[in-house]
Amino acid sequence: MAGQKRDSKSKRHRNTSIASRRMTTNQKLVFECLKLASQNKIEELLELFADDVIIYEPFSKKEEGLYGKPAVRSYLNMMTLASDDSLHYNISIEEDNNDKIVALVVFEKGDKITAKFAFEITPSKDNKNKKIRVVRVEFLDDNHR
Repeated sequence: MAGQKRDSKSKRHRNTSIASRRMTTNQKLVFECLKLASQNKIEELLELFADDVIIYEPFSKKEEGLYGKPAVRSYLNMMTLASDDSLHYNISIEEDNNDKIVALVVFEKGDKITAKFAFEITPSKDNKNKKIRVVRVEFLDDNHR
């Protein structure tokens, strides 16, 4: 995926973390999730998930997904072994509807790879107790952009 171009939508959202007061509650939750993941802060990251969280990701090949915090903790611990400080990423929000948010994340460590993260957030009347209920991770090739 080297040489992938950023579109104007990505540039517009790239500065979203700077203007956090303009982000929706769901966007703040997603940005916090990705920030904690990049910092390998597993316990803090798990606090953002509902107890019955499900993560669908391409590595474990489990069609039913990884269910519950214990399974997700194991997965995150394995993923931190593969990460290091030289990995950078840019996030662009593609969709933010009610309690579903889709983010495209371009990871860069020499080459670039794009992943689509679809988050389903637990509804909350006060917007303070929202948790991530479902995460679907899909890696994209250049033809999907």
